[in-house]
Amino acid sequence: MALGGTTVEYDRKFATPVVTHINQTDEEQAILEHNARIAALKTYAMELREHFKNTEDEKYKRYLAVKLDRTNQQLEQLRTEE
Repeated sequence: MALGGTTVEYDRKFATPVVTHINQTDEEQAILEHNARIAALKTYAMELREHFKNTEDEKYKRYLAVKLDRTNQQLEQLRTEE
């Protein structure tokens, strides 16, 4: 293996799924998924803002502004559902 180590060591380290919550209720799962959606939308909005600031093309800026607005609306909707 090019990275050093054997294929068996690699498989043992990276190929097995990670179990984080074994005895998780449906409510806990829903809360985790809700929080994950909020975190993902925050990250997406931040990336859109960065692209918006760094672009010169007006047509692309309008497109990004619409995407950012819709993302912020979704984020606000998820926050009010809490």
